[in-house]
Amino acid sequence: MDKTSYQELDSIFHPGNVAIIGASPVSDLATLAHMSTKIRDRLYFVNPKYSEILGKKCYAAISEVPVPIDYAVIGINAILVPDIITACIEKGVKTVHIYSSGFSETGLPEGIELEKKLAEISRGRIRIIGPNCFGIYCPESGLAIVPESSEEKGPVGVIAQSGSVAESFSYFGKTKNLRFSKVVSYGNAIDLDCSDFLEYMADDLETRVIALYIEGARNGERLKEALAYATSKKPVVAIKGGLTDNGSRVARSHTGQLTGMPEVWKALFKQCGVIQVNNHDELVNSVIAFSHSPLPVGNRCGIISNSGGFSVIQTDLCATEGMAVPRFTESTLQKLRELVPLAGTSIGNPLDAWPIFYKIFQKKGSLADIVKTVASDNNIDSLVIMFDQFRYIRRVRKDEAYGHMKTVIEMLLEGSDYCRRVLGKPVFLAASLDPFLEDEEDRNANLMLKRAFEQNNYPVYPAADVTVRSLSKLLMYARWSGQTHEP
Repeated sequence: MDKTSYQELDSIFHPGNVAIIGASPVSDLATLAHMSTKIRDRLYFVNPKYSEILGKKCYAAISEVPVPIDYAVIGINAILVPDIITACIEKGVKTVHIYSSGFSETGLPEGIELEKKLAEISRGRIRIIGPNCFGIYCPESGLAIVPESSEEKGPVGVIAQSGSVAESFSYFGKTKNLRFSKVVSYGNAIDLDCSDFLEYMADDLETRVIALYIEGARNGERLKEALAYATSKKPVVAIKGGLTDNGSRVARSHTGQLTGMPEVWKALFKQCGVIQVNNHDELVNSVIAFSHSPLPVGNRCGIISNSGGFSVIQTDLCATEGMAVPRFTESTLQKLRELVPLAGTSIGNPLDAWPIFYKIFQKKGSLADIVKTVASDNNIDSLVIMFDQFRYIRRVRKDEAYGHMKTVIEMLLEGSDYCRRVLGKPVFLAASLDPFLEDEEDRNANLMLKRAFEQNNYPVYPAADVTVRSLSKLLMYARWSGQTHEP
């Protein structure tokens, strides 16, 4: 993206004064969201029905606001929006986010014509996000989508044609240990489109990975160029909404854009190096991986597990996702024989060694040493730790179980830190997190493990299949971008 275009987009994400047109003290998401952030001191309300909202003066018209406005959110009846856009142009507003729906997404002639009218009025005179969208969440500037949005910024950029997809990221950032640089919901895209935001986030130094939800595009060639440009700089993980006949029908009614054939989109993503995923959970899990892990230099995975049967399943999972589970070197095997109790274990890869989680705590030959030994193997490019042991620790350690668990966590982190910081290899944790299978004590202990690893910025998942699949996405991008050392 050229410097002028980048600066224009960057100023949209970092506005000075902001107006909410159609503001309301009751159930108005835009008002509540922005009053919850630092932008509230630069926030101006416009609605002739009120003289004051939440302790702030409310103006009857945008023309009455006594300061210049950089960014305005419009949440009023669709039929009134063209006149409001004209008023915003006269006021000198630079960018408008049209929250309102009732345009081409309805499929009705009057909605389509109304959207065309908006495009004609605004072209070359004001920038528009939407209509029919949630707009921008930028923790650094204070623009927000929901009141629960964290003001802590991070490396994830989200571009979503759907408002609810963008909103969902804003909601669960904290529970999923995700922090965001920018999130944008762009809706019907009569002006600023997916391609604009892709090029901007590709050049944005605060964004390290881009999550994309797209239903359709007005300019396929421009989108292809933007995708290729973005993936040349950072990972792009995408869902294409509307791949089935029924999904395509719903997508057309959602944003009013043609969605295209699944094979075309699949080929486009593959050619451009986009990591395509199948659903929202997979999108989130992949973004967690890219946010918190270095890329693997190859597909060889070391697994520390606690069950022979599950070790077989985990190995099959890896094979399905293009990951290898190779034999450890003889040197590694010899060291493990010295460190791991032989009874009831399998000294190999996966390392099926359940006793190590509650028997090995001596100064030399600790659980941390075992993790370091596996990680140091020359046949291993990444490490996956599968933990489902607390119920057994409770059985063996009884009243000492929680204190014991804290020691386990400390040792797992010590070994994992060595793997990632010293060796530069990815470490992924699968921690049992299933409220239908755990009682409250199990749940609390496993959450303690999850939070400890998340606080140290490791990818954490609730099950083996999710863990392996997420790691495989890193491998896909590493291969496509030429960052593996594979023959």
